[in-house]
Amino acid sequence: MTDAEQIRRVRDELAALEEPAESPDGLVEVTVGAQGQLRSLWLDPRVYRNQDAAALAEDIVEAVREAAESAEARALAIAEPVLAPGDTDPFLGPALAELGRLTQQEA
Repeated sequence: MTDAEQIRRVRDELAALEEPAESPDGLVEVTVGAQGQLRSLWLDPRVYRNQDAAALAEDIVEAVREAAESAEARALAIAEPVLAPGDTDPFLGPALAELGRLTQQEA
């Protein structure tokens, strides 16, 4: 596999990465992308039985945080083969920019 092909594979895997998480009671489910961006939020209708908006918000934030941490670890593992030694930017911003630049050069 050429460097360009490997970079494209990593880019495609990162773009497709989705990491789910749910609240302890299972009433909140979220999915985030490689950089922790919220892609989906599902609320069980039973959440409306309890009118505690602050608790619901806390459950959502905690589920997103959990999913984002896991997505970050998975993204780093996916990108590791094309990263420079020691390049572990937690959000892969500089690394993704470099991957994009290299992909355009090789295309």
